[in-house]
Amino acid sequence: MGFFVNNRYEWSVTDYALQALGAVSVPRGSDTTPREVQFIFHHSDSVILILETVSQLVDLADAFTDDDWNQCRNILIVEKAAGGIPDNLSGKISFYDNLFSRGQELLTLTPDLIEQLMSKVNPEDLLTIVYTSGTTGNPKGVMLSHQNFIQNVVANTPRLGVTPLSEEITIVMLPSWHVYERAFEFVCHYAALTIFYSSASRFAVDLLEVKPHLIISVPRVWESIYQKTIRAISVMPAAKRNLIFMFIKINQLYLESSHYLKGGYISLTDRSAFRRFFSWVNHFLTRWFMFPGHVLAGKLFKPFQAKVGGRLRIATSGAGSLPKYLDEVFNSLGITIVNAYGMTECAPGILSRTFECNTFGTTGIPFDNTEVQVRRDDGQETATGEKGVVFARGPQVMSGYYKNPDATNAVLDDEGWLNTGDLAVRSENDEIIIVGRLKDTIVLMSGENVEPEPIEDKMKESLYIDHAVVLGQDQKQLSAIVAVNEEELMRLAVELKLLPSEVVIEGSGSIEHEGIYQHLMKEVKSLISKEQGFKRFEFITKILPVKNDFSIGRELTQTLKVKRQYIQEKYKGLISRLHHDAKRKKKR
Repeated sequence: MGFFVNNRYEWSVTDYALQALGAVSVPRGSDTTPREVQFIFHHSDSVILILETVSQLVDLADAFTDDDWNQCRNILIVEKAAGGIPDNLSGKISFYDNLFSRGQELLTLTPDLIEQLMSKVNPEDLLTIVYTSGTTGNPKGVMLSHQNFIQNVVANTPRLGVTPLSEEITIVMLPSWHVYERAFEFVCHYAALTIFYSSASRFAVDLLEVKPHLIISVPRVWESIYQKTIRAISVMPAAKRNLIFMFIKINQLYLESSHYLKGGYISLTDRSAFRRFFSWVNHFLTRWFMFPGHVLAGKLFKPFQAKVGGRLRIATSGAGSLPKYLDEVFNSLGITIVNAYGMTECAPGILSRTFECNTFGTTGIPFDNTEVQVRRDDGQETATGEKGVVFARGPQVMSGYYKNPDATNAVLDDEGWLNTGDLAVRSENDEIIIVGRLKDTIVLMSGENVEPEPIEDKMKESLYIDHAVVLGQDQKQLSAIVAVNEEELMRLAVELKLLPSEVVIEGSGSIEHEGIYQHLMKEVKSLISKEQGFKRFEFITKILPVKNDFSIGRELTQTLKVKRQYIQEKYKGLISRLHHDAKRKKKR
């Protein structure tokens, strides 16, 4: 069943109803483009179309063919409308108010109807087909069973520390159809949590009003909060500002030493027993000396904790690795963030950190019932600190891609091992650090392999840079597209005594004023430097500053990750000029 509805009460009701029926849901949001709706509906062999509004149906008129409408037996629409329904489809349409009434009648006649239906559903049965974001070509349909999601509920619930007795509240902003969000909502229903639906535009306000106990999020959310927090600190009196930064560092040292004593640390070499013991003693003493500062920091940072509601017990960050600087700052402020990693093909959980071992900079350890290996090109497991590809096996791994055996065979072997395509290294203590994605690796003309993600994450520490995309495949040196924060850009323009019209080239969105370019380039060079731990071939030699008009569905995925290919195609003319050292025009 093609299911194109956004977050709302009816979404969850429909999801569980389809599960009880043993039907296969094919979900996406109501903002999915008509062309993509047509592809997903047709490719998935759906026979029922579920929409949120009549206007969605009208928009499909040009995208759906006669064969598509013949394939569609029924159309279910959540919100009732008086008009606008195409005459040729009126006989197929049912509205949700009628469905609820009919359902109530059936339950009155057969009170145990749901139990009867559920008894016929097996854990191995197909529950859903979730189509990937489609950043390159048409999306692939990931087939996930009831058992795939059950594994995530079983593994995730204890790590989140939730029970039906806790009576906690969560606030969510990701789309319910996204596997990360969907699996979390299953945990919430299992543990009897109250779910409050929010959106990207209202999330900061809703945090203050709802005061959640736990949330799931993505790195971009924390990047945004970080920039606002640092901006707020930067305008404080010098004494107060320095005091806050000092206590952030004290608390960071305290927490890092606490994690170390519990076995949570990063060591990319196998050390001798003496070196491990020496490090243990060092961290023991550090923790002891920093403890008074840790206690004071807990009181000093209450106002920062209030910005996320004041009673946040835990936040899980997934759908992309959390940059270490965000890890350190927020955890040191008393806002506990646990990094997690997964993918749609695993419904989605593979790795996460835990309360007991929340090591800054790592992605964590495998979930229960899950095996993870980091392999070389020859298929052998890597040594400590050696980069390789992550392979995962467990009850959450998909059965394959729908009607796409070639794509399935490319990532899933006969023994059930899934090639995630992500690159990682393993620490001495078996914690895993995701370092990039295999298909994103940039190979320079010199033969050096560059992982762009750590460089991009570092650049986003700048208040000016919201998004970054590193370029350089088959080039001598690296360059980068940087999407500039509009508020900070205008503040800089005022400092340079510029009019807004002098800053951005309309149409291309390119920022070409020499003074602004040099200021941004200075920021990038200070972040991507030898002092910050980067090698010379990883330095950014040129940037393409553009106005940040990135939006979900175009430049960004639903989890706010950049679509590299889309962005490179969008700015290909400017990129070509950048690579060929064409002279930039100066705006004065």
